[in-house]
Amino acid sequence: MARGIVSVRRNKLLRSLSFRLALLYAAMLTASVLVLFGVTYWFARDYAARDENNEIDVEYASILDEAGTSGIARLPSIIDSHMRLRKDVRGVYLLQDADGRKITGNIPAMTPVLGPTTLARRIDGQLLQIRAHGYRLQNGDYLLVGQDTTTLQEMNALILRTFAVEIILTLLLAGVGTAIVGTTVLKRVDIVNRTARSIMAGELSQRVPVRGTQDEFDELAEAMNAMLDRIEDLMRSMRQVSNDIAHDLRTPLTRLRQRLELAKRRDLTVADLHEVLGHSISQVDSILETFGALLRIAQIEAGGRISGKRVIDVSALLSGIVEDFSPAAEDRGLRLDANVGRDLRVSADPELLTQMVANLVDNAIRYCPPGSHIRVQANAVDDQLEVAVCDTGPGIPAQERENVLRPFYRLESSRTTEGSGLGLSLVAAIAKRHEAKLSLADNDPGLRVSVLFPMAA
Repeated sequence: MARGIVSVRRNKLLRSLSFRLALLYAAMLTASVLVLFGVTYWFARDYAARDENNEIDVEYASILDEAGTSGIARLPSIIDSHMRLRKDVRGVYLLQDADGRKITGNIPAMTPVLGPTTLARRIDGQLLQIRAHGYRLQNGDYLLVGQDTTTLQEMNALILRTFAVEIILTLLLAGVGTAIVGTTVLKRVDIVNRTARSIMAGELSQRVPVRGTQDEFDELAEAMNAMLDRIEDLMRSMRQVSNDIAHDLRTPLTRLRQRLELAKRRDLTVADLHEVLGHSISQVDSILETFGALLRIAQIEAGGRISGKRVIDVSALLSGIVEDFSPAAEDRGLRLDANVGRDLRVSADPELLTQMVANLVDNAIRYCPPGSHIRVQANAVDDQLEVAVCDTGPGIPAQERENVLRPFYRLESSRTTEGSGLGLSLVAAIAKRHEAKLSLADNDPGLRVSVLFPMAA
């Protein structure tokens, strides 16, 4: 069983993208080391060969200088002296006359070769590779000067051994690094996969752990967790809306059915039936209006970017809304006015902005007692535009201001008032769609609802 688990993990590691990328990096690193070795080896050999050639040229020049001073007749003794002095580096010398007879030297006579040459000769019982240079002297003699290449060969062998060890170490380290990188990445990916599967199984509270290293995986985890928070909020809101719909719409539907059932059982006149049908149609219209508001909120929240967005003259728009709602406010004994600056402009969807302000004004008219004062305000705040609806009504307790933005949520004092509890939810959805900041505050007395929009140029 354990062997099977290890085999599965090994196969998974070998198939993973991170392992293949790490393996590719290791191959590139090894190739780089090989290229570096080739270049270094070539330069080292070339340098050593040039150094040996220079040393042979210097030796030849030294012999000629001594012969020029002592006389050409002393050339054999000069060469013998140099052979003794350079025995430690196995210097090679051969002096033979024009007829090819050997005069002196430590290698046998040979066919003269002028210029650089490489020879294999036995010196002191050892077969050696010799780098040499042949010269024709003025008197017709032939002089060969060279030296053993054993030192150069040993240096080349040392370079080869060194790089062989380095390549082996590079391969080992690359292999270990590949395994570590692949395993580490695979563990982080497995954590994300397990979290995703847990969420798919219904555990919406699960989150991808963040290690605090601020690496790419932490950034991915933070982004995923933010997305999961948003999904959980939406799911919670959906469940809440479903429950609210079940509770809030059950009552009017039950009343409608009871009214129709009662009308069916009773012997009613045509006028009574018309009255029952009128009430029923009114209740159906109210229910349809609720569903329409819900659909509108869903469309706004799911709409992404605003397609009908353009620069709007907020001053004119708010003045028009106040003018339209003034008769309804007067009928309820309320005072509605506007305090709006001139030439205020914002980039927004005019239909949504009109609906948002209209909902706020309608809410204030509906819930404020007679004698209250309602004011619509708009003014520039730094580089933002604030639109606010203020009233001197009963207000909303501070602890309830977040709740009233939820669909169907209504305060106990508002239960007897007509409405579905969707007005402020629609306002919140429109503000969010415009990336505006919605806030509810105490107007002392009453309520102040403000929305901060980015100012249009």
